[in-house]
Amino acid sequence: MLWTKCCVTLFCALMFCISLLSEQDATISSGNHREEIYVIRSVRTSRITPTEYCAQSQTGFADALFEDRYVFHPVTTRADDGAVVSTAGKEIASLHACFGKMADPNLLNFYGEGEIAGIPFAGRGRCTSLKTDAPEPGLNESTCFLDLSGLKAPYTGGLLTTNTLRSRNVTGDKSDPPGYVQPSIATVRLWKRN
Repeated sequence: MLWTKCCVTLFCALMFCISLLSEQDATISSGNHREEIYVIRSVRTSRITPTEYCAQSQTGFADALFEDRYVFHPVTTRADDGAVVSTAGKEIASLHACFGKMADPNLLNFYGEGEIAGIPFAGRGRCTSLKTDAPEPGLNESTCFLDLSGLKAPYTGGLLTTNTLRSRNVTGDKSDPPGYVQPSIATVRLWKRN
């Protein structure tokens, strides 16, 4: 009898916890959250010598090295473990970017204007070179961020971060050496007003 009461009590407690978690998930998906999060894959479509778009008056830095354009596709993950299963969704974002020298050769200034899911933004930040010829020769690891501004209501700000592998192929989605997602998997977080 005691065993049955313990099992029933444990079962009820478990069901209560599950219902609380289910309510939390419903709240997140029902639009009552204070942020939007996007996980996207970038594809560099062009790299050119900087134009007037990369002027210091626009970017906040001198010595622009190159001007890039990117498109972004949503990343699909497996629900049970978060492993990426696809990086080839429809185009949902774009970025026009400038990169410039800094005193430290492992750092670059980063400026960009773009839109994600129809939401325009601008941002300033930097990129950090982490490793060369890693995970194999011809690939270089880096990370970048943009502090996002210029967002319209209800957004108050945001952050774009990247996990980047640069290969010998500067543009396109095919890495050299082959078999890697290039150049970046990015996370964009947009924060909303109350």
